[in-house]
Amino acid sequence: MVPDPYTLEKMALAHRQQLQREAEHEQMQGARSSHSSHRMRYMAARLGTFLIALGTRLRQLEQPRTSNAVDEVRMKESLC
Repeated sequence: MVPDPYTLEKMALAHRQQLQREAEHEQMQGARSSHSSHRMRYMAARLGTFLIALGTRLRQLEQPRTSNAVDEVRMKESLC
């Protein structure tokens, strides 16, 4: 049995609306994952920068101790 033109138009409209909702949902999911991956890359870059700065600072703090220890050994050797 074939529905009347009004019912066919109503069914077509409902189908288009459902397709539109599905497309919008997929777009939102794509945008969300893109935003999330951007945030992760940003945080990883910030963490890397922090760790490099920390390593540099620790190396700078360690250098004077090393040079002082070497100087002390040299002074002891020269006294002997």
